[in-house]
Amino acid sequence: MKKSDLTSRQWDILQMYEISDFEDCVRLYPFRYEIIQATDETMLLPNSGITIEGTITSAISTVRYQKNRSVTRFTLCTAYDCYTVTAFNRPWFKAAIEQRATVIGRYEGKGRITASSIIFKPLAQIEGVYPVYPLKEGIRQSDIRKIMQKVLTKHSDQIHDIIPPSMIRKYKLLHRQEALKKLHLPVSQADVNEATRSLKYEEFLRFQMSLHLKGKSMHSVHKVPKSVDRQKIRRFCESLPFRLTADQQMAVTDILDDLASEKPMVRLLQGDVGSGKTIVSAIAMAATADCGYQAAMMAPTEILVSQHVASLKKFFHEQNYNIEGLTSSLSAQEKNRISKGLRDGTVDIVIGTHALFQSGVEFKHLGLVITDEQHRFGVSQRRALIEKGKDVDVLTMSATPIPRTLAAALFADMDVSTITTMPTGRSKVKTVLIEENSMRTILDDLLDAIRDGNQVYVVCPAIEESDALSMRNVTDIYRSLQKVIGSKVRMAMLHGQLSSEEKERIMSGFHQRNIDMLVTTTVIEVGVHVESANIMVIYDAHRFGLSQLHQLRGRIGRGGKQGICYLLSSQSDPDSRARLLTLVESNDGFEIALKDLSLRGPGDLLGKRQSGLPHFILGDIVADQNILLTAKEDAVFIAENQHILEYATFVKMILKSNNDINLAVD
Repeated sequence: MKKSDLTSRQWDILQMYEISDFEDCVRLYPFRYEIIQATDETMLLPNSGITIEGTITSAISTVRYQKNRSVTRFTLCTAYDCYTVTAFNRPWFKAAIEQRATVIGRYEGKGRITASSIIFKPLAQIEGVYPVYPLKEGIRQSDIRKIMQKVLTKHSDQIHDIIPPSMIRKYKLLHRQEALKKLHLPVSQADVNEATRSLKYEEFLRFQMSLHLKGKSMHSVHKVPKSVDRQKIRRFCESLPFRLTADQQMAVTDILDDLASEKPMVRLLQGDVGSGKTIVSAIAMAATADCGYQAAMMAPTEILVSQHVASLKKFFHEQNYNIEGLTSSLSAQEKNRISKGLRDGTVDIVIGTHALFQSGVEFKHLGLVITDEQHRFGVSQRRALIEKGKDVDVLTMSATPIPRTLAAALFADMDVSTITTMPTGRSKVKTVLIEENSMRTILDDLLDAIRDGNQVYVVCPAIEESDALSMRNVTDIYRSLQKVIGSKVRMAMLHGQLSSEEKERIMSGFHQRNIDMLVTTTVIEVGVHVESANIMVIYDAHRFGLSQLHQLRGRIGRGGKQGICYLLSSQSDPDSRARLLTLVESNDGFEIALKDLSLRGPGDLLGKRQSGLPHFILGDIVADQNILLTAKEDAVFIAENQHILEYATFVKMILKSNNDINLAVD
C-alpha cells in the first residue's frame, strides 16, 4: 500500500490510527455493524428500533431551549400509519411537505418515534449492512468505509492465507481474502458471521501456536533439580493450626514436584479471594530455602509486603529462616543491610515491591521467584528479577480465577494449579445493594456494628474531587463523616498519595484496632488482612469491575464473623444494576470473573499486555471458548507434524512474527 493509492486526507486519517501498511489497515476491524432494513410496522413494540420510509405530511416545527439545544417535530405517514417524529438538536433540519424520507430511530409507542437518522433517500437505496469503526475526532464512518473499499479493491492480491490449507478445508473456513472482504464490505449479516468465524479461528490459532512454541522452548531448558525434603514439609503442614484443603494439598504437591524436576517451574496458582494461596506460596518458599536456595516474592504494595513478612514470620516462628521485606521507603542503611544479606546468602526469603528489580539488588543463589497478583507487574520487570538467579523456578499467583479449561487454554505456556474450595470456617460475605450513593440509610447500622467490635472500610473511587468525573472521593467523604460521626468513631483516611510511612502508620493503627473506620481508595484491594474488619461500604460501585468489587469485599469477614458489603450506586441504568446484582447473588469468584471477562474483556480485567493475555480483536474468550480450545488442540497437532510443508510454513511464520514484534508471547 502506497501513499499515492489514497487521497492526502485518507492517508492522514490512517496516520491518526498509526497505520502505514496494508496489513495494519485491514486489521482495523469494525466493532459492530449497523443493519438498515425495513421494519414490519404490524409488529412494532415500544422501545424497539424502527426503520421506515414515508412521506412528510406536516410543516417542520423546531423549538429551541437552553443553550444550543433544540427539538424538531414533524409527521411522517406510510401506507400503514402516521407517526410523530421527534429529532433532538437539529435546528438546521428543513423539509417540504410531501417530501419522501427514511427515518431510523426508536419507536416510543402510541405512534411516536425518536429519530437518530433522517435520510432523504428511498429505503431500498440504503438497505444493507454497514460496518461501524472506532472513530477519532473529525473522522466520519464514511471516511473509513471508503478507505477500506479502495484498499481492498486495489490490493486484494496482497492477502494470503495464514491458516494451513488443511485446517481451512477441515472447518470449512473462508480464505483470508474473502473473509476480509466480507468483514469490511458485507452484503448481509451472513457475510459478517462467516468472516468473523474464520478470522476468530485465525486469531486463536496464531495465539495458541505462539504459546505452544514458547512453552516448548521453556520446557527444553534444563535446571539442576532441587533436593526437596518432603518429610520436613509434611511435618510443617501438620503443625499448622488449620488443615490444608484438598486443593491446597494438590497445589503443594504440584509445586514440590516442579522444584524437584529438571525442568524449570512455570506455574500459575489461581484461587478465589481467601482460598489460601498465601500458605501454599509460603510452603514453596520454605521448601526452596531448605534446599539451600533463596526465594523472592514480588508484591504490588508496601502494605502487602509488610503483611506478608509478618505472616511468614508467624508461620515459620519455629524455623530458622531469615525473612526480610525490601521496599523503596526503607532507609539507605536498612536497604544496604538487606542487600548485603541477599548477596552473601544470609537472607533466605525476601518479599519486596519494585525495589527488588533494582540493578544493585543481587542474590547469592536465587532459586524461586513468586509474583503475587502477576498482572500488576510488567513482563520486563518479572524477567529482570528471574535473571538475577540460575535454575530459577517461577510461581505466579492470581486471585482473579477463571475456569480450569479456559485457564489451560489461555495460559498454555504455564502449568496451572487451581484452588476452588475455601478453608473451613470462612463464611460468605453478605452483599447488599443500596440504590443511592449515600450512607444515610445504613449509618445507624454501621455505628451499631462498630459498638459490637467490628471495623469498617469505606471505599471511594477517587482521592479528591474531579471536574472531569462526578465521583465520591476519599477527601470529601472523610470530612463529611468527621462532621457527622467524628465524635463517636475513630476515623482515618488512606490513599495512594500518602507517604509510605504514613500509609504504614495508618494500616498499623487499623490492624491494632486503634481505628474504627478507614475511608480509603482501592489501595486495600489486594491481600490486606484485618480479622475484625467485617463491614465494607463501596461508593459509586457501578464504576468498578465485578472482579475488583469481589476482591474488595474479600477483605472483610476473614476472622469468622459475618462480613457485610454495602454497594452504593445511584446509577439507574438497567445493565449497571444487573451487574451489581451478580455480586448480591453470588460469592463464587470463578463465576464472577467469567461474567467480568464477558463484559469487559481480558485486557481490562487482567491488566492488558501485562497479564500475559492478548487483546483479541474479534475473538471473545468466553463466548468463543469452543474455537479457542479447538485452536489449542490444532496448535499441538501442527507442532507435532512439522515434517509436513504447510505446517512447517505456518510455524516459521509464527516464529518470525514473534521475533519481529519482540513478543515471544510474554
